[in-house]
Amino acid sequence: MELPKIDTSNLWDKTYNILKERIIRREFRPNQKLLIPELAEQLGVSRTPIRDALNRLEMDGLVTTVSKVGTFVNGIEIHDVLDIMDTRMMLEFWVAEKLADVPKEELEKELMVMEAIIQRSLKDIKTLSLKQYLQNDYNMAFHLKFMELGRNNKNTEIYKNIMNYRFLAAETSLISEDMITTAANQHLAIIQSLRDGNVQQIKSVIKIHLDDSKERLILKIDKNGGII
Repeated sequence: MELPKIDTSNLWDKTYNILKERIIRREFRPNQKLLIPELAEQLGVSRTPIRDALNRLEMDGLVTTVSKVGTFVNGIEIHDVLDIMDTRMMLEFWVAEKLADVPKEELEKELMVMEAIIQRSLKDIKTLSLKQYLQNDYNMAFHLKFMELGRNNKNTEIYKNIMNYRFLAAETSLISEDMITTAANQHLAIIQSLRDGNVQQIKSVIKIHLDDSKERLILKIDKNGGII
């Protein structure tokens, strides 16, 4: 696979961003060994920024380096999906229970921002390429905005960390216009339940949304031999 050569300004960040994007787009496959000399030659850089990029990618959870063996692209398996989705549901249910502490006027302003994210998402999927669309990461923006309603920065940071790039790589592999429309409608249902203020209803629509995502991921993993 040919990679584009890059100029030397902000060399280390550009190297990191290019490799990260290729992994998230699954142009590098799960368990693929990343060869430093080959990557350096293809990108037209020395080996030093490649090593730095791989170190950063390991911190992101996208690769694993085995001493004296090499660096390999991480995949995601069914047990990863189950663990991550359980944690996401627990955190989002916690937010649902905290909403009574948010003043109604303040809540409505936040919900309008969340609606704007959804509407922009639906507009952009019609006009942008899939690559351009994914760079905007609307799904993450929506869920982080939801988490912020709980007014707990630590929980929001935990949520952000579990939605790491390795998990996003798996979700990205499922992206289609139909899936985005379905997710957008589920997001709108979450917003309506937040306006209604019924905690059990909020939890119900959250569960429907996350279970749907979980089922799609598990099906994809099964079809792909147990890893994606």
